[in-house]
Amino acid sequence: MSLIVHIRKRLHNFELISDFETDGQLALLGASGSGKSMTLKCIAGIEKPDSGYIELNGRVLYDSSKHINIQPQKRNVGYLFQNYALFPNMTVKKNILVAMKAENKTEKLNSLLDEFYIRDIQDKYPGEISGGQQQRVALARILASEPEVILLDEPFSALDNFIRWKLEMTVADTIKKFGVISVMVTHDRDEAYRNCEAVCIINDGKSEPVLEIHKMMRQPNTTGAARISGCKNIFEAEKTDDKKNVIFLPKLNIYLKSAENAEEDIKAVGLRSHYFSFEVTENKIDCVVERLVEDVFGAIIMLKPINAEEGNLIRVDTDKNMLEKLSAGDNISIYIKPVDVLLLK
Repeated sequence: MSLIVHIRKRLHNFELISDFETDGQLALLGASGSGKSMTLKCIAGIEKPDSGYIELNGRVLYDSSKHINIQPQKRNVGYLFQNYALFPNMTVKKNILVAMKAENKTEKLNSLLDEFYIRDIQDKYPGEISGGQQQRVALARILASEPEVILLDEPFSALDNFIRWKLEMTVADTIKKFGVISVMVTHDRDEAYRNCEAVCIINDGKSEPVLEIHKMMRQPNTTGAARISGCKNIFEAEKTDDKKNVIFLPKLNIYLKSAENAEEDIKAVGLRSHYFSFEVTENKIDCVVERLVEDVFGAIIMLKPINAEEGNLIRVDTDKNMLEKLSAGDNISIYIKPVDVLLLK
């Protein structure tokens, strides 16, 4: 069981290149307008790539070289449209039943109504329910069709926090229960981490190699992956000639030791804001406190390395008690372990 996607499509100001394979739960992460949603539409058959190949569980859905382009309704793909695409003249119950393949439709319907918290609105029409409720109905209809792959485009964005969390768990459990492939487009790194096994970063219209989700968070290989993973400090970096594991950051005018040797194609270094320490260890950075910000559950300290270029600051996330110990203009030293210095291409 697998989904194979190797497509190219010219968009307004760039060429989308999506190359990935998955046999489980995959997240597509990237900036708005990078081509994530277009990739889903090409898999579903709503949009046609300019060239390439799409295969689902051994069935060729699209092959430009052989002029194959299977109709959307024959692809057995479940797609959650951003506008939900419910039939306005059908009740919630009928919207689900129209897609259902199960023999015992009543039992299946009742199960879906309960799983998606929509039993009390089953006799209402789409125009009579909220956007969040419409989304839940759309998800129930997708699962009623028993698709081979489920495509989710920002599936939980319209829901309040309480329902969002409950529905997120329901969708994840349902996908695992039915054993279908899923591809989720999301801007939420944490959402991807909770619900997907692997991630494919789409950066400037080009997909990067698929990474296991924990590896992407622990050791992103590129600046795009580092940004998506939540790294707050990314700086240009240069390999030094004398020591392979010592990196120079020109805009900060500092040298840092890494746990790994730098390759020739290193472009940047990522320093996670919560990995810094005020206790003496390796990679000492002397700084001046520029700004202190109280956050919801902690504090943000913006620091300027002593000899850094103007405007190049390091963000440190720490405990709120540091707000009482520091003031703007103070000199302070911070440290980061070599293992926490991320080398990026």
